[in-house]
Amino acid sequence: MADRRGPQSNDAEDGFDDEALRIAIALSLGQDPYKPQNGEKSSALVDLAQDEEEEEDNGTGSQSKAAAVSKRAAKNSESSHSSNPVVSTNSDAQTSSLSALFGGLDRKKMEEERLARLKDNKKRSASSAALESPSPTAARPQQRPKVSSSSSSSYKRTTGGGPQTIADLLAPESDEDDDATASSQGSDDSPVTGHMVKAGKPTKAPESGKASTVTTASTVQSSFSNAGRTLSGNVSKPELPFPKGAVKKTWVRGQPRKGDDVTIEEIFQKDKLQLAVLSTFILDEGWLFDKLDLTRTRLILCRGMPKDGEQISDFLNQFPTVRKHLVPVNGSGCMHSKLQLLKYEDYLRIVVPSANLVSFDWGETGDMENIMFIIDLPLLDDPDMTRELTPFGEELSYFLKAKRLDDNLIKSMKKYDWTETKRYGFVHSISASHVDDKAWRTGYCGLGRAVKSLGLGTSKTIEMDVVAASLGSIKDSLLKALYYACQGDSGLKELESRPVGKKAQEAPDLEAADVRKHTRVYFPSKHTVKTSIAKDAGTICFQKQWFESPTFPREVLRDCVSTRPGMLMHNKMIFVTRTEESKDESSKKTVSGFAYVGSANLSESAWGRLIKDRGTKKLKITCRNWECGVIVPAGTTTVAGSSSASSEKQEQEQGDGKGKSKEETVSVTSAEDDTSSWEVFEGHIPIPMKVPAPPLELKGSKSPFFFGGF
Repeated sequence: MADRRGPQSNDAEDGFDDEALRIAIALSLGQDPYKPQNGEKSSALVDLAQDEEEEEDNGTGSQSKAAAVSKRAAKNSESSHSSNPVVSTNSDAQTSSLSALFGGLDRKKMEEERLARLKDNKKRSASSAALESPSPTAARPQQRPKVSSSSSSSYKRTTGGGPQTIADLLAPESDEDDDATASSQGSDDSPVTGHMVKAGKPTKAPESGKASTVTTASTVQSSFSNAGRTLSGNVSKPELPFPKGAVKKTWVRGQPRKGDDVTIEEIFQKDKLQLAVLSTFILDEGWLFDKLDLTRTRLILCRGMPKDGEQISDFLNQFPTVRKHLVPVNGSGCMHSKLQLLKYEDYLRIVVPSANLVSFDWGETGDMENIMFIIDLPLLDDPDMTRELTPFGEELSYFLKAKRLDDNLIKSMKKYDWTETKRYGFVHSISASHVDDKAWRTGYCGLGRAVKSLGLGTSKTIEMDVVAASLGSIKDSLLKALYYACQGDSGLKELESRPVGKKAQEAPDLEAADVRKHTRVYFPSKHTVKTSIAKDAGTICFQKQWFESPTFPREVLRDCVSTRPGMLMHNKMIFVTRTEESKDESSKKTVSGFAYVGSANLSESAWGRLIKDRGTKKLKITCRNWECGVIVPAGTTTVAGSSSASSEKQEQEQGDGKGKSKEETVSVTSAEDDTSSWEVFEGHIPIPMKVPAPPLELKGSKSPFFFGGF
């Protein structure tokens, strides 16, 4: 539906409480709620730090605000007398207006619900640190909802036996590897632009099972009771749940909670959430709106731009507080990032998950797990104060600007304290071709840049363990590019190592062989999928012809088996470790490490490819997908030293009498078999898979699970 507010279609109102009442009154009077009336101000821009609409109250506080709005509503009611023959002019006017707005509703029941919510909110305030968990008695969904990645789909829930999959919706093209192939448009040469679509006024009642957005009179009155609140020195700041940043698994129904997981309810905290900017690849709209209170929360929902001829779903048009932000993609790529910006009264929450906004990715069907990074940033004491962003914040801001989100929303992030993000790196892929300085900021070039800026770079050997939910048509060039990036390289090392000429291409690539020795890629086997709770892989995708290609590095694949029994993974992670002999103790070794947590699978679509443009002679990286993730340092630890080095030396000097070669000894005592280095991640980053893991095979039950099932 076209936006009726013209050039302000990218805007959102500052004062949600006042705005909810204004929209409700306008609709009851038959007026266009998005067209400014005589004497009214136009909508302000989105501001992540702004709580209420700025109105003149002459120092009388929230009560005068409410009175002013009521007076304006009464004036509007009188002005519409000519078009409404019967309008009460006495004290019954307000009752008549509310009756027209909320006619047919059970007011007594609504008031009881309001009082219950008020009582519940007081309990929550008394124990703000305690986050609500799903009820252990809640009925488990029978299966996953069958959803679509296309914006034109209706996202209907399905019924029947057994967990559903969306494998029939996955149609990978070329190197496309992700959850599914997205509807997209754009080209390498086209600029990255965004388009915001304002949802229209309600036109029909929500379907059965969908979230209702009817604003009750009691809700409006409750909203005004909180109007005009500001953070002052006399009000103590709340204790933030994630002030230092954390990596968490998604909660999964039926699995014990060990303190390393979090639910979607705990993430959203919908009774406190004022504004949510959510990105997702696949979406179950009805499920999402059950998790939000759209009478109090404004929502900007970022999706990929549909192809030419596709229709945009009109389901969101029922919700005045929801906006769709359509993001263009490059060629056959997709808008695959899952970034969440969640604004509360006193802080901003940033969540970078691997999970889409569907029930099964958040553990509600009990068969799929995901991973996420989460951090809470406190609002600065002075509402008018701004602070320079950290490198993490700068890259996040750069990513949001590339998506063409509202400038004022991006600028308002400076009103929060970013100090605790200094230890992290924000990494992204922007769906386009990038040259000059922009080439070094995105894709695997951006990954290497972030690793180096955090002081994690090295020229020494590292071990790289990649967890992916989908695999593309991988070649050694991609493995080398990622490996070197995890060492802190900008992308030039892999580019300069590419063979030139027929003879060079036919010669063995010794660098690629070395990278394969120190790289492992975790993906589930057919056996793992068949014996899982789901019995099918759903959004996990890999093409058989890619695996069978002679250029595919098959020896790096390992079976991905979850540490939570029966789970399949939709995680996207890279674990990096570096081991050195301890300078203090000869029998010890020092291990340092970090991890990438985000949305990027293992494919060229996700991480890009750096080339030298033949025409301009400039370096250019092209990414097809939108992705984002976070580099999380794990620090350094000291562990028991491996006996491999001493054993090899002893065999060379004395021999062990068993006729073993050096190569055989090394294979038995390789870094993969020595799991002590994984201790560096304990207390920092959950390790979701079992290590060491058996290699995948070309045939049989230990071959990878391929697209299309068994």
